[in-house]
Formats: sequence, structure tokens, C-alpha cells
Amino acid sequence: MKKFAFAVVALVLLGNIAKAQRPDLPGALIIDLGVNTWSSAPDNIALNNFQSKTVNITYFYDLPLGNSKFTFTPGIGLGLEKFSFEDNYTLSSEINNGALEVTAEQLSQPDVFEYGKSKLGANYLDIPLEFRFYSRKNQYSRGFRAAIGGKVGVLYSSFTKFKYEDSLGDNHMVKNRANYGLNRFRYGVQARVGFGGFSLFGYYELSDKFETPPPGGEDTNNLTFGIALTGF
Repeated sequence: MKKFAFAVVALVLLGNIAKAQRPDLPGALIIDLGVNTWSSAPDNIALNNFQSKTVNITYFYDLPLGNSKFTFTPGIGLGLEKFSFEDNYTLSSEINNGALEVTAEQLSQPDVFEYGKSKLGANYLDIPLEFRFYSRKNQYSRGFRAAIGGKVGVLYSSFTKFKYEDSLGDNHMVKNRANYGLNRFRYGVQARVGFGGFSLFGYYELSDKFETPPPGGEDTNNLTFGIALTGF
């Protein structure tokens, strides 16, 4: 995700430098780059917030509201979330007496010299809906802008991943795909404010992060904040 985020930023910035005028295309592609934190983390889970990142890739289309400076702006996009765990913890899941059971467990193997990053990934298909204000109603890509709204999403992929170095000094990565009790559907509120092709955004997840939570994760919600870049 880090390489992808840097590539996106570089492409957007180079595109803006190379073009004095944005192309006159319907809608806009917006890239959100944010960091994540949990309102109430499950037991034994501590997040490294600066390594817990979100990348949203969303196509928006502005629908003007009469002759005002306001628009109703629906969109569609992908939300790619990563949560980095401290202290070598990871999530595990199993079927116990016919029911899914999710726990947070500490990685421990006798032949491992050192553990690296441990992460949970959750990828969503999102539909955001925003009401926006533009200071220049005929030039959306310029001037001050502000938006408030929300989004709903459906989980299409989730996994855990951790790295370790064995006693021989060889590096390994283990990636397991499973649901881990995550809520299949999510919804929340978001807002953004900025100027031209750059803005700040925030998103708060009103839905519970886990449908079948690990111990202590009954009230876990996600908060994301960061920067947004307009691609065109």
C-alpha cells in the first residue's frame, strides 16, 4: 500500500504540474490518503496509527442544485484499509460448536528469530454521497470547496499478514484470507474541506467494525483522517 500511495501522489502532482488547465471531463477522480484509529480496540490489540492506512479511490459526479453554489455529489469507489498491530498480535478465527469465534493472539513460534509487521486488511466497494459547496460554481476544480455526507460499503476482501525472520536469517511473509468476524456492510459520515485539487478529509464509521467481534471488540469503530487529491 505504501508504494501504491506514493505512486498515486506522484502521478497526481506530476499531472497537475504538466497541465496548466485540468481537462474538461465529467466528474472527478479523488484519491484519499489517510491514517486509521479505532474508537475502542479489542482486548490485547494496540494499533500503530501511522502505519494503519486507508487509500480510497473514488469517482464522483457533481449534480448542481439549481443555480446555487451547492451540488449533490454521488460516487463509487474502492476503500482499502490496513490496520497495523503492535506487540506481534494478530487475529485468528475458527468454527467452535458451529459458531465463528474470533480471538486476538500473540504470534509465537520456537523457530522464529524476530517478527515484523502484523496487519489486518479490509477492502470495500463504497458508494459515497456528499453535499458540496464550491466558491466558484462554474469552476469546480478551482477555489474553496467543502463537503459533508456519508458512504455505505460492502466488504469484498479481508486478510491478515505478518512477516518474520527465522533462526537462519531468512525472511518470510504469511498472508491468510478470511473474514475474521468483520461486518460485511459498513456505513458512516464523512466531510472534506480544501482548495483546488487539494483537501483534508475525515470519515467516522457508525457501523460496528466487527459482526462477530473478538473479546473487547463489541464497540470498535474506525476513524480515518488525511488528505485528498483530485486527479481530474
